Amino acid sequence: MKHRIIFALLLTTVMAVANTSAAQSTKKNLIEDERVAEARALMQAGRDEIVAEEMGLSEAESKSFWPLYRAYRADVMAVQDRYASMIGGYLNAYEAGEINDEYAKKLLEDWLDFRKDLLQVKQQHVRKFRKVLPVRKVVRFYQLENKMDAEIDVELARFVPLMDAL
Repeated sequence: MKHRIIFALLLTTVMAVANTSAAQSTKKNLIEDERVAEARALMQAGRDEIVAEEMGLSEAESKSFWPLYRAYRADVMAVQDRYASMIGGYLNAYEAGEINDEYAKKLLEDWLDFRKDLLQVKQQHVRKFRKVLPVRKVVRFYQLENKMDAEIDVELARFVPLMDAL
């Protein structure tokens, strides 16, 4: 149930990004930015709740874990913001029929950079988590993250159309 809340919020965020265009007024952009920020905050709250329920942290572990987790999520969100923007741009280009080989090449490069940068953030933070948690809890945390991200990816796959092959 909580997972579904996260996905609905993610789709709201992606749709808001996709609907924002350079031709919109500044006031409308500010409203869209606020909607995206609200959806992101709700989505993060849902993630926090899932992590809190599933990790089984002791009080001492919690004191060390949560500040690291907030820093980790901030770093992840910085990378995922690029991904959301990329998806929004793709949806706009797809609907406008403005996809050519050059755009497709750039999209592929951007996606590969996103995946590489996301993995780098996870690798940087795993060392920090291992300093404050037993290795099995670190693995459990990354399993939770991967499951939540996989479910989000499934929802995005349903929502985002495939590029035409021609």
